[in-house]
Amino acid sequence: MRLALLSVLLLGVACSSDKPPVQGEPDASGPVDSGSDAGTDAGPGEEDAGSCEPPPSVRESVLVPGLNNPRRLAVDATDIYISESHSLRPQADYGDGQVLRLSRADGTVSSLAKGFRSPDAIAVDARNIYVLDQGGLWRVDKATGERGTVPIEASLNGVITGGTDVRLGRLSGKDVLVVATGARRLVRVDTTGVSPSSLVLFEGTVDTQVRSARIDGTDVWFLVTGGTEPGLYRVPLDLDTPAQRVDASITTGTSLELTPTHFLITEGGGGTGRLLKLPRAGGEARVLADGLQGPLFPVELNGAVYFKDAVARSPAFLRRTRGCPPGTSDAVGPEGTGPGGLLVDGDTLLFTSQESGTGGAVGRVP
Repeated sequence: MRLALLSVLLLGVACSSDKPPVQGEPDASGPVDSGSDAGTDAGPGEEDAGSCEPPPSVRESVLVPGLNNPRRLAVDATDIYISESHSLRPQADYGDGQVLRLSRADGTVSSLAKGFRSPDAIAVDARNIYVLDQGGLWRVDKATGERGTVPIEASLNGVITGGTDVRLGRLSGKDVLVVATGARRLVRVDTTGVSPSSLVLFEGTVDTQVRSARIDGTDVWFLVTGGTEPGLYRVPLDLDTPAQRVDASITTGTSLELTPTHFLITEGGGGTGRLLKLPRAGGEARVLADGLQGPLFPVELNGAVYFKDAVARSPAFLRRTRGCPPGTSDAVGPEGTGPGGLLVDGDTLLFTSQESGTGGAVGRVP
């Protein structure tokens, strides 16, 4: 019975890929730009953070149970990819972390690549999976699972601090990656060749963290915390001009999402975390939710804003904002553990419940 239910749920996920591509979704006809935990937007002019009514409770739809610290997600037209770390603070050079592949067609789960120390942010294109691990940035062949003996960029290490991102972009007709390291640097990596070249787009002081990144055309938007100049930043992909701080009011940003009209930004934690909606044209940010433990990964779906909160084994870890009263958010319903990952996939949300042992899972809503 459980296997039959899982097959039905996965069939629903697979069917969603038959729709025309929209912003943030893969296009099977060409290279896939599907970085970790990408989001979509309800469209220009959408000002409501959600209904005044609380969302109805939904039953958890588990796609992959029994995981050990599943972290981030990426998708293409045929599969869902999951980084599973097994440990948040590995000591050995070789770890038990792996990248799993979940088939949309039949729901089978397989290990695509093993031996990672603490795999976190991932992205996928037409041929490869890119995995940010504690030891560097790796390129994994989707067809064979081969990843070589050394990372394609070994300087991107020590990534277990959180806030990491790997995003796919195009520059001068070539595919590039932008990596938010969670440490002090934002780096562009050329994906071509055996030993791709890299360029530091931003480097802060030793007490600075670069968290989250989004590519919009030839610009990269990212968050900087710590140091003397935290805020929301923008830098050209070609580094024609230096990175510029656009908004200095975002001092403790943790994750970022772009819509055509707004920035969605999470900041803070420990009961004082907030979710903000900041107009791209300028102006003050609106608080969509506050009093949060550790908000991450805001996304828009069907006119509502969803996000993850860093709580343990609770139906409150996946939340949706409500338009009134201001600052209100409600639990969506599935039980899980944050932070993990959150990804819009067609008309559904894919999420990880980042619990250790065998309590972790990947699921979807609805």
